[in-house]
Amino acid sequence: MPKPNELYLGVLDFFAIILPGAIAAALLERALGGAVLGLWVTVPKSEAGQWAAFLVIAYLLGHLIFLTGSYLDLLYGGLTERLKQPQYAQGWWSVAAKPVGKNELAYLRATAVRQALLAPEGQNGVNTFQWARAVLTSRCPAAAADVQQLEADSKFFRSFVVLTVVTGCACLAQGRWVEGLVALVLVIPCFARYCERRLKSTTQAYIHILTMHGLGELAGKPEERAAATAVPGPSLRP
Repeated sequence: MPKPNELYLGVLDFFAIILPGAIAAALLERALGGAVLGLWVTVPKSEAGQWAAFLVIAYLLGHLIFLTGSYLDLLYGGLTERLKQPQYAQGWWSVAAKPVGKNELAYLRATAVRQALLAPEGQNGVNTFQWARAVLTSRCPAAAADVQQLEADSKFFRSFVVLTVVTGCACLAQGRWVEGLVALVLVIPCFARYCERRLKSTTQAYIHILTMHGLGELAGKPEERAAATAVPGPSLRP
């Protein structure tokens, strides 16, 4: 019986790599006819062999899409940093700025816990989110699975942004204007969903760490626990 974290690791691979790669392989096969399984790769005679070849191509394309999509993290980082500025706390921007502010507060408190529990020489080797994931994986697999599911969603939509851009451009190049415009319009909601899922995954990881620390489930002396929670700012309560 697989553990929850092992199960969701498989889900992460499926959503982040295999599923986007399969969609890309199907679109490429439709656009190029028999070039994918024919010119580039010899078509196996058996149905099982054809499915195996398709999955291998999907896996390879999925990794390429994943790599390309990783550059969207730079755009995400710049956007969240901008939303932390005070002028975005009011007006319609506050809808997006509020969860970013909550994430920042949770990050500061989780960082204080990490600094209180780790030796000074080990604090620069890992960032707070990586540390939080490692702690949750070793101490609470169910909480780690919760975070990994959100990560899987975010990475799927990140890859889907790449797919919609490529598909839209390909359709426009072939004169299929309606399909191309629909695909390009889908870039906006896909990118928004990617940002929302990624933000929630990091916030959820920090909240799990703070909950475990508050319940005394993490190592640390009482004075370290007090120092870790002495971060100025409003409460995380809604």
